[in-house]
Amino acid sequence: MAEQTDVSSKTGSNSNVENTLPAQINCATRSSHTHLNRLILARLPLALPPNSQSPEIYATGLQRIARIYLSFESLWGEIVDFQPLEASQAIDHCVFSALKHLYMPNMLRTQSIRSDLSCLLHKSLEDVDNVLEHMEGLQLHRFLQHFEQICVVKPHVLIAYAWVMYMALFNGGRWIRAQLLAAKALSWRLSTLDITPESDEIDPILGLYFWHFPGEEDGEDMKNEFKARLNDVEGLLDVEQRQDIVDEAIAIFKYLALLVGELDEIVAAKLSTVSTSSPSTVWSQLLVKHFLPLGMVELIYAFLHWIRTRRWNLSIMAMRQQSQSNGDDRKRR
Repeated sequence: MAEQTDVSSKTGSNSNVENTLPAQINCATRSSHTHLNRLILARLPLALPPNSQSPEIYATGLQRIARIYLSFESLWGEIVDFQPLEASQAIDHCVFSALKHLYMPNMLRTQSIRSDLSCLLHKSLEDVDNVLEHMEGLQLHRFLQHFEQICVVKPHVLIAYAWVMYMALFNGGRWIRAQLLAAKALSWRLSTLDITPESDEIDPILGLYFWHFPGEEDGEDMKNEFKARLNDVEGLLDVEQRQDIVDEAIAIFKYLALLVGELDEIVAAKLSTVSTSSPSTVWSQLLVKHFLPLGMVELIYAFLHWIRTRRWNLSIMAMRQQSQSNGDDRKRR
């Protein structure tokens, strides 16, 4: 039986902060991180009141993020559940020790994000799992395919997923949570349920468990412990493995940005479908069908679809320009 590596015996202290793995990841992903933040900050208000009266758009995006968390957390859990002999046969023992030491069950987001989607979509957990399992989207499929393939040959890159996805919740995630907790957003979150905001039995963070952590410190203690554990295991990783983790962090931001672009198309299609299913629009379609030449009908439908899609894209552009203008104002001050 292979002996499990003792984390504390191989690491030692790393006094050069710039050479730590988190510092290398942050440096390598700074520009792509900023780009992704701008994409998200420009779109989030469009999914909230008064721009959206239901959580459908927000839930559409959350489902994609859920697949990422579910994928890497489930694989990570399978690895740390290995017995020492199984681990030595399936994975490098230093990598196994590093992943096992970093694994913090109370930090996992799988159950909270499933619970949120159950609330927002008004579905059972089983139905939520079915929705997540059968989600479509070329960029999502490519991301998950890449994840599965890279983790087979380089399981240590799970560290990149843990760092990027968890630290995001403690940084920009706090701002996102504040927007979602706004007063008007409570009615918005409950719009799919048979309850009202005035009920005394409502949990104020119902539908937003993903953004909250248990305990009095709201996850700050977990964040600090995770950072300390990552510092512990750096000595278990060789130079090539560390570079693999940095490279994968870069890839994560690239794929997430592509997911946002794909979401733009999905949301535009949803808005188009909703608008054409309203009674007034159906009536207009009937009038067009009966009073215009047949060839003009298809042309007008195509033009209307373009307008609806364009309206969504213009809204995004306006939000982005406003965000950039505010940033320029702050710099001038």
